Amino acid sequence: MTARSTGVNHLGLCVRDLGASLAFYRDVVGFSVRSAPRRLAGAWFDTLTRSDGAEIEVAMCTLGDCTLQLVQYHAAGAEPVAAGHHRPGNPHLCIDVDDVDEKHAEVVALGAHRPTEIVDIAGTGIRSFYVEDPDGTPVEFLQMPTQADGH
Repeated sequence: MTARSTGVNHLGLCVRDLGASLAFYRDVVGFSVRSAPRRLAGAWFDTLTRSDGAEIEVAMCTLGDCTLQLVQYHAAGAEPVAAGHHRPGNPHLCIDVDDVDEKHAEVVALGAHRPTEIVDIAGTGIRSFYVEDPDGTPVEFLQMPTQADGH
């Protein structure tokens, strides 16, 4: 018998500054903070992550059914890697919005998140743009086209 996967529990991102990242994902993206930041350390974590002497600070955020874990290493963390959509191994998050033009205007008004222009993806009517979180991780805001029945 093979154990089967039953769903995605959370997506984790390592960040340089937990406070700045929490503010971005809450105020710009729209996540709610589910659990306030707390520090963790111990042999169990060193074993789990193969990182001896690790001390981290963790916060959990939710948006719809998605849970995002933000992790800042205070000890035993490695140097940051270059972020970017075009770099293998780097994530990007895609967030559904009901009005991509309004969201773009909000992000531009907030400043400093390097928004791209809004594009129509391959002429499909799906419209999106990207911003960067404080560590440069790409975050996409995407609006699906409205069908003739309004959905």
